[in-house]
Amino acid sequence: MSGKATPEGWRRGDPVAIPGSYQYDALVAGPAVQRFWHRRKLELVSALVPLRAGMRALDVGCGSGVVAHFLAGQGAEVDAVDANEGAIRFARARFERGNLRFHLTAANEMAFADGSFDLIVCLEVIEHLPAAQVAALLGLLGRLLAAEGALLVSTPNGASLWPVIERLMDLFGLSPPMRGEQHITRFTRGRLVQALGAAGLDVRRSGRFCGVAPFLAGVSWRLAERLDTLEHRVGQPLGNLLYALAGKTPRP
Repeated sequence: MSGKATPEGWRRGDPVAIPGSYQYDALVAGPAVQRFWHRRKLELVSALVPLRAGMRALDVGCGSGVVAHFLAGQGAEVDAVDANEGAIRFARARFERGNLRFHLTAANEMAFADGSFDLIVCLEVIEHLPAAQVAALLGLLGRLLAAEGALLVSTPNGASLWPVIERLMDLFGLSPPMRGEQHITRFTRGRLVQALGAAGLDVRRSGRFCGVAPFLAGVSWRLAERLDTLEHRVGQPLGNLLYALAGKTPRP
């Protein structure tokens, strides 16, 4: 999908081509570091959110459908949206489930009723949007969330080694170009919490993940898992990704 904006100025995609199967390939067939990295995101969802059969879930910026498929596999009723036509085409062909629906649409054009979802996941999406659109998107997701629902957001950690990693990946062509092409807004933990609060959301938990451990996976997967457990115990001080779990702000 091209990076051109809608008449309202909404960025509909990145100015570089992202293969529709990108996230799926990274999880199942990428280098060990990449596979470990993407698996940790699924583990994060499972660890932070009590998944249950029949819960209503929305995956915003679903890419090739890996997370949506995971949620549907836990029995959730899942809607997943993305503006990348190739990604939606791939996801529909690869993941066929009666409780999983993929929609080709920009986030600001979603046609769901307010309060529709018990769980919304928005993983590594907001860094692709200008700050004003991030604010608008978080506000929209807050409206779509049920009263007792949970919103899980993740994004690269601008206060970690991530900017260096991003430059190296761009330099060696290990992914579609990111700096200034895909990723245009940077977050720290404080800025992420502030953005959610400004959207009227109550941050229940926030943190970092994917520190040094994924980079050991190419040497030893077991060693990477052990280090990840240790990093988790000490609060992931070197975590290259941020997460925040939020809900509707309680009424006074």
